[in-house]
Amino acid sequence: MADLSFLNKEKLHTGFGEVIVNPSSYDDVLTQAGLNWSVSAIPTAAIDTDGSTIAIPGRSTIIRNEDKRPLGIVSDKYKVVNNEDAFAFTESLFMSNEIDFIRGGSYRGGSATWLEAKVSDKYSILGDTVECYLIFMNTHDGTGSVRCMIVPERIACSNALNLPLRDQSRHWRCSHSGDPLRKIEEARNVLLAGSSYMNALSRECEKLQAIKISDSQVIPFINRLFPIDDKMSDKQIENQELRRSQLLEVYLRKEDLSEFGSTGYKFISAVADYIDHKDGRNTENSNINRFMSVANGNTLMDTAYAMILSA
Repeated sequence: MADLSFLNKEKLHTGFGEVIVNPSSYDDVLTQAGLNWSVSAIPTAAIDTDGSTIAIPGRSTIIRNEDKRPLGIVSDKYKVVNNEDAFAFTESLFMSNEIDFIRGGSYRGGSATWLEAKVSDKYSILGDTVECYLIFMNTHDGTGSVRCMIVPERIACSNALNLPLRDQSRHWRCSHSGDPLRKIEEARNVLLAGSSYMNALSRECEKLQAIKISDSQVIPFINRLFPIDDKMSDKQIENQELRRSQLLEVYLRKEDLSEFGSTGYKFISAVADYIDHKDGRNTENSNINRFMSVANGNTLMDTAYAMILSA
């Protein structure tokens, strides 16, 4: 048995947020996720050295109404989108049993909020059952937009396979400007097109499986993912060499990948396994940061995918 102890066995979705159990309504989803609160924009001011108040033009402060906690400073063009409104377009999907909410919460002190749902349908990719998750995000500090992200997951190993397909988007975004509530209503059509992404992903994985890569190609691929140069410190070089050896072990030794032979799909799956399951600091912040990195489209995964396509 190969020593892959540097990989954890937990699903990517564990270790953070609030679990949502048998919600009776959309309001219940928000309550269980701890998102049943609202925000407002108030004028931003500063205190001068003499104690007087100085208004800051063109700026507003977003505060949480329930406890007046400041969440961020934004421009006057910023439109407040409360959690209830940001995720409201998911209610009809929930009520029609097209999705099941499983987790949600907030992080960065409440300035970022999210909900996670599982699509009821299951899909098949190269004989494996794949589940499709949807991640909905909102921010209250001006650093991001209302977003929906598609995250397919291979059940056999809990690996995310959200590849940046050329003709299918894995993201939907709506900025906090103009009329965001009207734009958010359009998002349901994007979500219903999720099956289109999954079908395209299945076809793309079949193409990746048809790409044969020799053992002599694998190490150069891995070295390109974890480059080393003479500007790095000894410790940085040591860390990169460790990452290289660990990813190679996953590719060569992970049992659930052996059936795919020496192929592009196996290499992509090995990279996904390394990204999703490499043990690190097992804290709530590190777990959610890793999760959101994968949901947004991990740079390492995207780079590996581009390399295989050009092989």
